[in-house]
Amino acid sequence: MIHQTYPDRRHIIALASVAAAALLLTGCSRGTVITTDTTVEPFAEPVTITNCDRTVTFDAAPQRIVSMNDHVTETLIQMGVGDRIVGMGYGEKSDPLPETAEQFRAIPALAKEYPSSEQVFDLEPDLIVGGMRSAFDEKIGFGRDTLEASGIGTFLFSEYCGQGFSDIGLLVNDFAQLGVILGAEEAAAELSERITSGLDAVGTRLDAAGVRPIRTFFYDSGEAEPLSVGGVGIGNLIGKYAGLENITAEGSKPYFATSWEIVGERQPEAIVVLNYGSTRAEDKITFLKNHPIMATTPAVRNGRFVVVPLDDFFESSRMVTSVETIARALHPEAFVA
Repeated sequence: MIHQTYPDRRHIIALASVAAAALLLTGCSRGTVITTDTTVEPFAEPVTITNCDRTVTFDAAPQRIVSMNDHVTETLIQMGVGDRIVGMGYGEKSDPLPETAEQFRAIPALAKEYPSSEQVFDLEPDLIVGGMRSAFDEKIGFGRDTLEASGIGTFLFSEYCGQGFSDIGLLVNDFAQLGVILGAEEAAAELSERITSGLDAVGTRLDAAGVRPIRTFFYDSGEAEPLSVGGVGIGNLIGKYAGLENITAEGSKPYFATSWEIVGERQPEAIVVLNYGSTRAEDKITFLKNHPIMATTPAVRNGRFVVVPLDDFFESSRMVTSVETIARALHPEAFVA
């Protein structure tokens, strides 16, 4: 078991001068302005959590957080601890959630994608939170073992723990754990409730309308062969809430490569196009319309496409937006006032 303690940092704070009062814990990293309270009260009892089969104990709520992914940054802001984020990866997002936008833009962006280990260590964080497995890369000395051996706590959203994401209860548990270790239990519980109630509200509408699941193909990318959504990730769960049947649910990964022949044989009635990167959703749709196999499917013949930003396909409150977008497009009768 890895036991995270921070006695030296609390001692440093106690001896800090008035001029250093604006610094957080061990001080401000280069060019970063921190305005949060420097007082760190230890927990009455150590807090132990198990995250992705890793057991970690915290003696006090982390105060210097590095967030590695946009949806993680938004989630931490929603939990009321955005002022503790001393740096973030993927920080060049142009459209953060409105409720998080002001604070999001004030957080130092460390890199267009992931920061280097040197950048992160310079900030002297006591917690690093990742939303994807790639956030913790042992090849560059940034694995969870290495970080925790250096006294830095880590947390990975369960979407990428490797066991799939078949139930929204995984999100609820993740957020509860973050709430406990950050001393933000109430805000974390409120956020979870907002997400689960939003998802349930869509389901209630679909049930009341008596809709049938629409056979749907998720198109992520790829021309030689399509990358689609398997049956174990957030995308498949979003599909269930939105009232569709994922025609590639046999995939054992959240995203996996299939074939155009398989997709064509299954004759999807609708296509959800994930919008991200340099290839626009409009270009993906044009490609599908001109593809000899896909052109024969009911989805393409009827022009039944739903475009959803990839940003809305991660473990966060944005799941509600993606579910509503897809459900309204595929089952408009359920949303008639």
